[in-house]
Amino acid sequence: MIIDMDVCSGCQSCVVACSMAKSKTFGPSKSRILIKKVESRCLGIPIVCEHCDLPPCKSACPTGAISKNHETGVVSVDPNLCTGCERCRWACPFGADTIRMIDGVATICDLCDGKPACVRVCQQGALVYMPTSKPGVEKKWERAEKRARTLTSLVIKGVA
Repeated sequence: MIIDMDVCSGCQSCVVACSMAKSKTFGPSKSRILIKKVESRCLGIPIVCEHCDLPPCKSACPTGAISKNHETGVVSVDPNLCTGCERCRWACPFGADTIRMIDGVATICDLCDGKPACVRVCQQGALVYMPTSKPGVEKKWERAEKRARTLTSLVIKGVA
């Protein structure tokens, strides 16, 4: 998934679509995607698992609850093995909010088996899902790193 924070309006439709698709409820706290809103800058920053090639969250997990499917590229959490220690959250280079704690279990976007609900409802086109290709992957990481830098900068400045 490629995310363009410069296009995101912060409307939250992706958050609602995700919570409905995954938890059958209209609850932002049950969503696997979060929109960090910075009102003073009219900025909406989508935060979701980036499905890293070598996920630091997986290495940080003491129970082996986190795995990566190298065929699909999806990082997932086995809720039966997760103890809720949150080490995975703090290991994520994109920030703790990429891994949501839902009912005491680490929860990560699973890309809805290749048909992400959040992408289907994004009217602005800030969320795009496409098959993996070298240019697509480069674009994804470029934008992910930009979001991480922006979030870090806002935290340092005390805006976020």
